[in-house]
Amino acid sequence: MLHLSVELESTEGKWFQVLGYDIFVRDILLAEALECLNERRLSVTLMSYFLDMSDAEIGRTLNVVRSTVYEHRKKSLEILRKKLKEGMDEQGEEKATGG
Repeated sequence: MLHLSVELESTEGKWFQVLGYDIFVRDILLAEALECLNERRLSVTLMSYFLDMSDAEIGRTLNVVRSTVYEHRKKSLEILRKKLKEGMDEQGEEKATGG
């Protein structure tokens, strides 16, 4: 069974947990973007980029074929890019207006 949880650590980052591993993400924009992913996409992203697991290993863990893992990872990256760009644009607007 896959165990995934998200905890707020502080304004300096957030903790995520997948497969019994605690993963701390220092970048608050990235952490907030990761929270926008559904459970399966978040799991695939954490396993791929933070636990350095291959698509085949993730597929065996989640009991799905490798191409499904690839599609989840690909869609996750699209979502993360969009959310990070939005977050960076918002930060730029706040700095420009002094807010």
